[in-house]
Amino acid sequence: MITKNLIKSLEEIGFTYVEGATAEKGHAYAIYGGYLVSVYESAGNKVAYFNFKFPDSEENDIKKYNMSETFSNELNEYSVSDYTLSEDGMRVFCTGNIPLFLKLIDRCVSLLIENEIRDSEYCSKCGNKFGSRKPKKVTYDKENHIMCEHCALETVEEISNRAAEDASDEKKGNVGLAIICSTLLSLVGASLYFVLYYFLSPAMSESGLNEVRYIFCVVGFVVSMLAYYGYKFFSKKAGPCAYITVAVNSLLFTAIGQYIGIVFEFIAKNGFNLSALSNKHFWLVHLRNTIPADVSDLFTDYSAIFWKLLIISLMFAAVGAAIFLLSLHDKSAQKKETVEIETITIK
Repeated sequence: MITKNLIKSLEEIGFTYVEGATAEKGHAYAIYGGYLVSVYESAGNKVAYFNFKFPDSEENDIKKYNMSETFSNELNEYSVSDYTLSEDGMRVFCTGNIPLFLKLIDRCVSLLIENEIRDSEYCSKCGNKFGSRKPKKVTYDKENHIMCEHCALETVEEISNRAAEDASDEKKGNVGLAIICSTLLSLVGASLYFVLYYFLSPAMSESGLNEVRYIFCVVGFVVSMLAYYGYKFFSKKAGPCAYITVAVNSLLFTAIGQYIGIVFEFIAKNGFNLSALSNKHFWLVHLRNTIPADVSDLFTDYSAIFWKLLIISLMFAAVGAAIFLLSLHDKSAQKKETVEIETITIK
């Protein structure tokens, strides 16, 4: 994704905007200051990627160290939230406004020139100079890479092979086993409520920590995590089945676990034997207060507490399920990323 204001500012300095398959895939690029630069926005950051060849060598290690030392002292000045310096280039993440971001791009270019980093006249993969050959611009994941024809075709083949392998892995997944595993692990997560409420809660209450039950609600997030990884273990394919299974198991087993936990806590704290479970009142007291009025002062209002804890637990489970399912969706979308190759002329 890239905003219209940023596009306009970039086009004024020679960048070209490229629309992606979706709005999130849009980016801009240019040979700027002698380097191939890609610009896009991600997670509230303006991102600039400078593509160049930076192979491992003692000389380049020194250059990399010097660049990192210099740039680290200027992070606050340019509102840089993060940056990476690797073999295939440099990425900078900026939270500042557009004018500051453009100054950051200029500063990065000057830093590369100062350290004599190979520019767009060299292939960013093999490091050979193009000479009379026209370079290729290879685009994937919103970032552009400048390569010779041989390296470009090799890269396209590598990415295509990885995509084919990922697709093959998805096809090999067993949805039935994924649902079963997700359900079983969700049940394991629900059993954590029993352990915490029956064994730990009474002991904590004796120490005066009566509100420890609110901390137990975090188990809802654990249940959603187990539901997600249980499904993913047998199937990595994002789809309606994955979304429904993980979401339902997360919420259902969190509710069951919370209910079972509060029932057994009631038994443990009030000195009842497990045989008391045969009495339906022990199961209803948490849904609606069924404690007889003449002894109600001897017991806590478990009905009100249960509903409060259930809502908090379900919130944790819902947030967890959303986070994990979004990550599954993002990974699936990345696998479908297209690769584009184009011949460009360096002026």
